[in-house]
Amino acid sequence: MKEKAADKLEESKSSWIEQLPPDARRAFEQAVRHHSAGRYDEAVNLYSMALSIAPDNPVILTNLGVALRSQDKLKASEMCYRRSIAVNPDAPGSWSNLGNVLRRVGRLKESVACHRKAVELDRKFIDAYYNLALVLQDMGRLDESIKLFDFCLKHKPGSVNINWDRALALLSKGDFLNGFEGYEYRWQREELRERHFRQPLWDGTPLEGSRIYLYTEQGFGDTLNFCRYVSEVARAGGRVILECQSELKSLLKGLDGLEQILSAGDPLPEFDVQAPLMSLPRIMKHEIDSIPSECPYIKPPSQAGFPVHVPAGTVKKVGIAWAGKPTHKNDHNRSIGIEPFLSFSRVPGVTLYSLQKGPESGQREKHSCGMLVRELAGGCEDFADTAKVMLQLDLVITVDTAVAHLAGALGLPVWVAVPYNPDWRWMRSRTDSPWYPSMTLFRQKTPGKWDDVFDSMLKRLRKEI
Repeated sequence: MKEKAADKLEESKSSWIEQLPPDARRAFEQAVRHHSAGRYDEAVNLYSMALSIAPDNPVILTNLGVALRSQDKLKASEMCYRRSIAVNPDAPGSWSNLGNVLRRVGRLKESVACHRKAVELDRKFIDAYYNLALVLQDMGRLDESIKLFDFCLKHKPGSVNINWDRALALLSKGDFLNGFEGYEYRWQREELRERHFRQPLWDGTPLEGSRIYLYTEQGFGDTLNFCRYVSEVARAGGRVILECQSELKSLLKGLDGLEQILSAGDPLPEFDVQAPLMSLPRIMKHEIDSIPSECPYIKPPSQAGFPVHVPAGTVKKVGIAWAGKPTHKNDHNRSIGIEPFLSFSRVPGVTLYSLQKGPESGQREKHSCGMLVRELAGGCEDFADTAKVMLQLDLVITVDTAVAHLAGALGLPVWVAVPYNPDWRWMRSRTDSPWYPSMTLFRQKTPGKWDDVFDSMLKRLRKEI
């Protein structure tokens, strides 16, 4: 989403700032400098100081709202925008910024109304059209959002963010040919750094025995999802070298068609061409019906893992994972916590096992549910161990995280709790996944509300028992 402070420092010499008391003006100018440098704590303190002198200045209020939103202080941010609008209801930037913070907290209909108000006030306010497109995309109104992205691109054809979000909308819609073409804009975003090699990028022509270097670029889930392409590239005549995260190396070394595997940071071998994993659907011109979907395509090594203890009377062994990586930009939507999963423990014959790794694994002890959920993940040193352990289970129930991809790649029955605004690869509405035949998707009907999702899962689990 596009947010901007009402005035940058270089724009702040207009008449309104000259009318501020000197102390307020100095505090505001210092705040803008800190804000522009990403020092939000200092910026908030200085904006607040300026407001203590000029409490109804709409520009300072709007700037403070933007800084607070950057700190995830969403209610305070909302109130700054609302006060700014109360003082100056004809400021389109304040309306659009309010729409952005409402989108962040899942109040999507209200967000749409705010962005429409901004556009009504300024028909040339392209950022407001873009922000409106993002909310419509969140709501699953993909055709409308794509039309708005196209409109914005007529005015800002080189915008990385608009092209990127348009690509995600196309992918969510199932238009993989055009979506993966636009997905290349990821290299121009701050989150990723493009790698450069003297060897050329593979263009999809027959490889005829050439050595091709494939490398991961994003998270564990992305690697598990797209490593299926190793065998596809091998069938295209390539001698495949794969670079992956060290935690995945022992698991993926058995991929069909793989000649050599490396961990990130290892010395590079000789090769002829190269490609990032997530560019392969574009290079191979795959549509939604032609992506490789045969599972399992991952087989853990025989020496990995350990035997899972199964209590007497167990009918179904169910692994659970309730949180993804906290630094993921959509983690506030996808991670849930352990408590909703505990409802499955009341089904006779079900034994729950924790597959949760990382800091959030401590929720098991925090909620004193050790007797309800048996620990498994703590004994797993890497993904190979986790995979071998998972194959001893009957079902995995998880949020959208690497565990979902691993279970799907193993061909294990897996139920995924999908947020209202999901990652593009889960698409919209459908309960199955084109990537994993063994996967069932349980979707939120309302942003932030998980009760219906877990009620549906519980009913299905009881029926299966």
